[in-house]
Amino acid sequence: MRRLAALLAGLVLLTGCATSGASGGTTIVLGDQQGTLQTLANASHAFDGTGYTVKWAEFRSGATLFQAMGAGQVDAAWAADLTTLQALSGGLRAKFVGAIQGDGSSSSLMVRGNSPIRTVADLKGKDVVVSSARGGIAEYLLAKVLQDNGLSYNDVHVRYLAFADAQAAFASGQIDAWATNGIYAETAKSQGGRVLADGRDGRTSGLMLVSALPASLDDQTKKTALGDVLTRLGAAYHWAGAHQAEYTAFYAAANKIPEATASVVVSQGQGTVGPVTPAVTSTVQSVDDLMTAIGVLPKPVTVAPLVDAAVYPAQ
Repeated sequence: MRRLAALLAGLVLLTGCATSGASGGTTIVLGDQQGTLQTLANASHAFDGTGYTVKWAEFRSGATLFQAMGAGQVDAAWAADLTTLQALSGGLRAKFVGAIQGDGSSSSLMVRGNSPIRTVADLKGKDVVVSSARGGIAEYLLAKVLQDNGLSYNDVHVRYLAFADAQAAFASGQIDAWATNGIYAETAKSQGGRVLADGRDGRTSGLMLVSALPASLDDQTKKTALGDVLTRLGAAYHWAGAHQAEYTAFYAAANKIPEATASVVVSQGQGTVGPVTPAVTSTVQSVDDLMTAIGVLPKPVTVAPLVDAAVYPAQ
């Protein structure tokens, strides 16, 4: 574990986001992926005037984020439900403290515009690339649409490629279909890609889960601060929904992408922050059940006992 922590220390970029209150106050380290929440926080000024310090730990993927969390370098993190379940199935000890509900539209199962594949049923026997690591939300989309169309996961040949490598392979016609999300899906669409299915209408849960280390929750000062973090994230998402043009321009500049692409990503990223309700728990359990059944998760996760309902502030 010491060797892992030392390695991760060289990979993690920690940057202060907001500071207020007396010096020497509590510090919350929030794990983020590709600057998504930090960009939202910076644009909305959500963490101005806190009584604690927020530091962001930026990662390229959920897998490396949760490795750092397991090494005690991150107090709390956000990730898609399946990504979080993958970490828990692999041995991470964490609690669910909040949920961000979106519509699932950011995930897409795509083919090239000139592909003979017209329906999900046509995927039988084909090569499908999932980006990036095993156990991502794009893989759940693939598994769910195959199930919904009477196919098993073994009816397709799945490979895993990092986003940039998959994008190049897709653009050059080296793969039959690609399950991906976010900016990469929008870029592929702008280059003529065609969507077979996206994550809406129950094909994915649309959930991002906020999880926290038990040690951080045992610290009452940190636990209270994490409750305030969830409230401020809710305000940030509300601000983004009410100021889409302003946020789109900010997002495009921060990520160095065209505003047209940023507009779609911002629209897809809209969500509401809330507690981990029994309905959320049931939905996440169904994701775990499917992905365990097809062997993506090494062992099942029982979700309900992992919920700490005391963190999200009472409304």
